[in-house]
Amino acid sequence: MSKFALSLGSVVLMLIFIACGIIDGFNKPPSTWENERCDTTLRLAQWDIIDLVSPFSQADTLKDALILPPQVWLVIIKNGKIQQSNAVFAPTFQALPAELISLTDSIRSDTLSWLDRAYLWTLADRPDYPYHRYERLLGSTRKRFIEKRDSMMSDYLGQYPKYKLRINSDLRGNRSQKRHLTMGKSVSPLSQHQFGFASDVPIIYRGRQLQNIRYYKTFMDEIGGKYGLTWGGTFRGFIDPNHVQYFKNSSEMLKQFPELRYEYEAFGKYFKNRVKTMTAAGKADKIEDTQALLATLHDLHKGKACVCDSLAERPTPTNITKISTDFYASKLQSQRDILLIGDLDSQTITLFHPTGIIKTFRLGVWQ
Repeated sequence: MSKFALSLGSVVLMLIFIACGIIDGFNKPPSTWENERCDTTLRLAQWDIIDLVSPFSQADTLKDALILPPQVWLVIIKNGKIQQSNAVFAPTFQALPAELISLTDSIRSDTLSWLDRAYLWTLADRPDYPYHRYERLLGSTRKRFIEKRDSMMSDYLGQYPKYKLRINSDLRGNRSQKRHLTMGKSVSPLSQHQFGFASDVPIIYRGRQLQNIRYYKTFMDEIGGKYGLTWGGTFRGFIDPNHVQYFKNSSEMLKQFPELRYEYEAFGKYFKNRVKTMTAAGKADKIEDTQALLATLHDLHKGKACVCDSLAERPTPTNITKISTDFYASKLQSQRDILLIGDLDSQTITLFHPTGIIKTFRLGVWQ
């Protein structure tokens, strides 16, 4: 092999290592969403369940391959031994999960919070409405939004009785939001509609929907503003005249409900690419909300576990394969159940899926 090939290979490998944080740079700037990286030189003594399931969160093809609702098992290894084991199950893919309690006397089986049960169940669940996954968390705030929205509508009709109002879209599912994105009716894969905090309310006159934005400025900006609601007509990147929402933007929603970080992690690249594209087109002023979202997401996951895209997938360690074999032999059904093994010793997470797919990722730390 030529010296040139060796040099080129070394440079490429070094660039990958730097991208994954394996080689520290000098005089690092403060960590922001623009320069954040997954640093595999760092180790964590414990993980949050949200970060263990996130690498597999968008594997819809794996979910679709499930025939029966599985048990989803999580096993944590430390010092070569099983430190913790938990399992959740549900009678249907759409149902909320319950936990299987008490596995063995020698293994710690902490009772999971309802939220951790929900995160673990995302490896199998198929809710079209994200709100249903978090209803226990979001329900009271959604109720306040509906009260404010209905008061806004009542006030408007009291002042302008010749018009009618119709709630065109309230709670929205993932598939519907994806269609809106594809058709150019939205610029984001996630909307406050999906969490129960937005509604589209067109004004109807003589059976026809009014389109002129000035009608909606009076309705949603002036009257809705009295109730602290945000009008879609004020959006910088995408004007949505008959839209009203509870939070100013997604960043504000995430600050109040950081538990929703799971839903946004999968679209981090999408939002970063949008900022890059719009900035290159000279439209940086239209993506201020997206930048605020990325900054909040960075603040929430900094110091948490992550997967480095460049060097993430690894061979499955022999001891992990043996543990999975033992679990499937004694507790799981190989054609039905899902097993997730986190190994603190090697800082890896491995998914064993009933389709026969096995994935092992090296975890780093967001910096």
